[in-house]
Amino acid sequence: MIARNIKRGFTLIEILIVVVILGVLAALVVPSVTSALTDANTEAADARGSQILTMITRYNQFLPGGGTAISTTDGAIAAASFAKLVTAGYCTSSDVENQLKADRAASWTFTAGKVIPTP
Repeated sequence: MIARNIKRGFTLIEILIVVVILGVLAALVVPSVTSALTDANTEAADARGSQILTMITRYNQFLPGGGTAISTTDGAIAAASFAKLVTAGYCTSSDVENQLKADRAASWTFTAGKVIPTP
């Protein structure tokens, strides 16, 4: 008998089915991944807000050099307040950056006893 050298490959239909299945899986996974990234950024910003509140509380408790206290009333936190924290060595300027909006370097507000990033 003569051995035949037959090369078998995938048909066009088989390849198209695999591509469609991969496309459907990607369509299911991508939204959940982007949602998870948004949630992670929001949680990180909340944690950073808690850290900033702790820094402000410590600063107010131990006013360095007889300085003035940082206001903790509801509303926007002035940039000068962050400068006081940086000067006193409680943090660096990058510690007070708004993680949700990179174009708003230090835009945080007091709301109901919490420090939250300004949207």
